[in-house]
Amino acid sequence: MPVLTLKDIAKEFVIGGGQHVYAVDEVSLSVEAGQTLAVIGESGSGKSTLGRLALRLLEPTRGSVYFEGRDLADLDARELRRTRERMQIIFQEPFESLNPRLTIADNIAEPLVVHRGSMSRAARHRLVEETLDLVGLGADMARRYPGELSGGQQQRIGIARAIITRPSFVVLDEPTSSLDLSVRAQILKLLQRLQSELQLAYLFISHDIHTVRYISDQILIMYQGRVVETGPTEEVFASPQHPYTKALLASALSINPDETPPPLSLGGDLPTPTKKVVGCVLQPRCPERIDQCASKVPLQLIGSDHEVACVHVEPATTSLKESTL
Repeated sequence: MPVLTLKDIAKEFVIGGGQHVYAVDEVSLSVEAGQTLAVIGESGSGKSTLGRLALRLLEPTRGSVYFEGRDLADLDARELRRTRERMQIIFQEPFESLNPRLTIADNIAEPLVVHRGSMSRAARHRLVEETLDLVGLGADMARRYPGELSGGQQQRIGIARAIITRPSFVVLDEPTSSLDLSVRAQILKLLQRLQSELQLAYLFISHDIHTVRYISDQILIMYQGRVVETGPTEEVFASPQHPYTKALLASALSINPDETPPPLSLGGDLPTPTKKVVGCVLQPRCPERIDQCASKVPLQLIGSDHEVACVHVEPATTSLKESTL
């Protein structure tokens, strides 16, 4: 059973004049224990909103969120609070997510105060020290303050705070984008080690194509609130099918200086988020658009676990679909 499942989740925000912003539009996904599902797309594609919907930090306009088999909408306030002990988030800016007036120990212990109020102070202190060790920091850090630490150390504290309740699911919202490259590599290796040791399921939100390829098992490509392609990371990178995926991957410089990505550019301007595009969400900018793109284009299975929302791809045969059930 997946740790997290989203079914046809949608989120609309109402802004001035009663206009609707279609931030997330009918997205479905699942994340297994020990697996990393990366969500990638340009700014404004709905990635962070999707992460907050997964944790029920935002209420969906439509659709369902299932955590460990339970629909979060069916939980009352007390049950939801207990459930949140097992689902956490790590933010992009580590310093902004920490309380500068609290010691490192008190910052890390905050989830224990919220979720395990009956735990003794001594027990909390022992667990803080154990968790500091897990993230590669010494117990002497406990008495220091966030402003005394480097960016990489602050992010390790953010990670420690997220895992101190030993959750099963963590949303990672651009957790390395504000870090230097060398520190970024260290944090990614730490996240992989913790995932292996604690069997964590990650929803990894990023715009960094190289980071996503390094850390994820599955990848989900979003554009203007919709999923345009999803599948095993290496398969999608090796054989991208949707024009947006191709353009996204072509925009990233290769680490191999002799490798030139296939040229593909998107024309036109980004559609306004208050206007819902009928049909393929990319059609106003797509160089491959045809009349059929104006009709609804659902995700189609083209491999054992590879789906694409494009009229130009050939769907998998019925026998292939049945073999994956």
